[in-house]
Amino acid sequence: GSSGSSGMTQLALIGLWIGFIGMVIGAVIFGQKAVAMRRKEGMEFPLKSFFIVLWAGALYLTMILGETVTPVKDQTVFWGRYVDWVVTTPVLLLDLGVLAGLRPKLIAGVIAADIFMILTGLVATLEAPPTSYLWYIISCGAFIAILASLLTEFTASAARRNVRVNNLFLKLRNYLIVLWICYPIVWLLGAEAFKIIPTGVEVVIYAIIDIAAKVGFGLILTSAAPEILAQASNSESFMEAVHSYMGKGERERDRSYTP
Repeated sequence: GSSGSSGMTQLALIGLWIGFIGMVIGAVIFGQKAVAMRRKEGMEFPLKSFFIVLWAGALYLTMILGETVTPVKDQTVFWGRYVDWVVTTPVLLLDLGVLAGLRPKLIAGVIAADIFMILTGLVATLEAPPTSYLWYIISCGAFIAILASLLTEFTASAARRNVRVNNLFLKLRNYLIVLWICYPIVWLLGAEAFKIIPTGVEVVIYAIIDIAAKVGFGLILTSAAPEILAQASNSESFMEAVHSYMGKGERERDRSYTP
């Protein structure tokens, strides 16, 4: 690669290639699924999954070429991954919000917290200790707020949807929470903080979590039955949510009224 990748170990480079190839395979799979679902309700799910891995794959390529890798002080900073996350993690949250039938304003609020979390995480990575730990704690604060909203507002909203959509939401919510919790742990153990894990190993671990969180999430989502995806994406779900806010009795009346 270019001069930027000179500080990169062989293992780090292998980790980046693992990430890149994983995302390319994901793009092929989701691209085909999107084409197969064209002009059908729910097509946006494979389409968003395709966009997520396409973006992530492109950013892995920039890191392989040393374009988004910079030596800062005594370490190599792979800031390309933050450019990846700041775009892809909001889309994953958007998927969960749509599945939950959550009000758009709430989804927007959680996405704003997510972008704040990624950007403060980047500041933590670029800073030296002890300042880096301050920004890390601020970033984790936003992360806890996101987890709280997934477990409260999102979950309460999803519970009002039909059982199969709700089950898909719960499966994906739990999957994403488990994987996302790994990121701040790897950060603490890695080059940015306690240096327990060497940089190369850290890059490999991030690549594996990234593939699981993006390709894995997309596979679970797009492998759901087409009718579940159609119900999940259906704009009537927002009306459904509105009705449930107005009270169940009213919804029952509506139903009995339909000719």
